Amino acid sequence: MRKKLFTIGLAVTLCLGLVIPAAGASPPPDQEAAAAYVREQGIMVGDQNGNMNLTSSLSRAELAVLLTRFRGGTEELQANTAYYERGCKFTDVPAWAKLCVGYCVRNNLVAGYDKLHYGAADPVTPAAACTVILRASGIMDGEGWSYNTACSYALGLGWIDEPTAQAKTITRGEMAVLIYRARTGKRPGDANQNAGDGYLTNGKPITEENVLEFLRQIEKDWPHGTIWGTHNTPGTHKNEVPSTATNRIMDVYWVSEYYGCSGYASMVSSLIFGDKTNPGRRVEDLSQIRPGDILFRVRNDDNSIWHVTIALESPDEINAFYETDGNHGGIIRWPDPESQYGKNNLDSYRGENRTYHLEAWTRYPENVTYTGNSAGAWSADSAN
Repeated sequence: MRKKLFTIGLAVTLCLGLVIPAAGASPPPDQEAAAAYVREQGIMVGDQNGNMNLTSSLSRAELAVLLTRFRGGTEELQANTAYYERGCKFTDVPAWAKLCVGYCVRNNLVAGYDKLHYGAADPVTPAAACTVILRASGIMDGEGWSYNTACSYALGLGWIDEPTAQAKTITRGEMAVLIYRARTGKRPGDANQNAGDGYLTNGKPITEENVLEFLRQIEKDWPHGTIWGTHNTPGTHKNEVPSTATNRIMDVYWVSEYYGCSGYASMVSSLIFGDKTNPGRRVEDLSQIRPGDILFRVRNDDNSIWHVTIALESPDEINAFYETDGNHGGIIRWPDPESQYGKNNLDSYRGENRTYHLEAWTRYPENVTYTGNSAGAWSADSAN
């Protein structure tokens, strides 16, 4: 048994280091930067000479190994070898890849062409690459995308670029970039990377206090009562601020980034956090909502969107907080700090028999930790 486990470990270590003929062209700088990251993370390794062969194609067998590493499944393979061996029933998978393919099958990351054929030697298409990385990142099929729309969904998230999405196959270098962006939310080698790594559009660091200050300026520029609405509203305003990052969030819910409440939320978020920088991510713990976060009120019966708002503070000890919104009565609304009745409350969306539930997205980078210092801050400071 010990010899078998050693063999398995060796196969997992070496299967990405197969000798792959290097293509003649040099890879772009972003691929070099991404390759350094995936090598450091142990996700993709070079051949016996240390070459990453970034311009070479990637096979479906190698993809399974990447996914196993991406998911941190190496130890799981060794702990449950027989289980994952049985998971690979394909007759065209080489011995060195069987465990990893079995792991990916068992975890619903990949599927074969039919019961016996996986296509181990076939090159990976961009659609397949985006599909498996979305799944491995916890964004499962049916959550706003399918295999046929995986590339456009990944484009919307900023994980791939248009030339990669339009290509027939994906290279190892392009796969490294896809993995890097999916893991970090950043673009490898970007000279202006700091702009997407903790800075507001006014150049100040992203903190709850600085976002609050920015929101107060937006309140002056877009005061309470300003006509907003839809394209059918006379004298309406719409979002005319470049909003690539917020558009990716709005696409998850199939709502507009131009008109209505979602257009207003897109504008406010983009004014604060920028066009493409500081990409959005779901807030798992709603008690950690922060100023500037985008809030969606979602119907429980059909998952349609009732309203989209922007949080102005974190929930307080009774889970209440202020928010701002456009298109409530066709106008922009800011809260009256003298009235507690204007606050939203997390408890209104929790438990059974509720009409709606709340979903939140933040553009605070992961390294900017939640403090809770903004709980009650809007009502405390608005009068100043």
